[in-house]
Amino acid sequence: MKKIEGQMADVIKEIISEGDSVVEIEGRKYYLTLTEKPETTVAEDVEADPELKQKLLQAKMDIFNGKTYTTDEVGEMIDQGEL
Repeated sequence: MKKIEGQMADVIKEIISEGDSVVEIEGRKYYLTLTEKPETTVAEDVEADPELKQKLLQAKMDIFNGKTYTTDEVGEMIDQGEL
């Protein structure tokens, strides 16, 4: 990662604030995206949400017990209104 500061950073901020996410430099296109560090980790989210923790534990037990489904099976269950 390269840290950009000063005038160059101001130019890039202006481009992003105008809603442009693609810039062309010397005939090559570059995509600009904002990536931020999440406020919490997945582990913290799971510990803070008992329902999520229970769902993940149940999913782990289902996998351990061989209760798994293919993508096609899940799609079919959705189509049939089972999910």
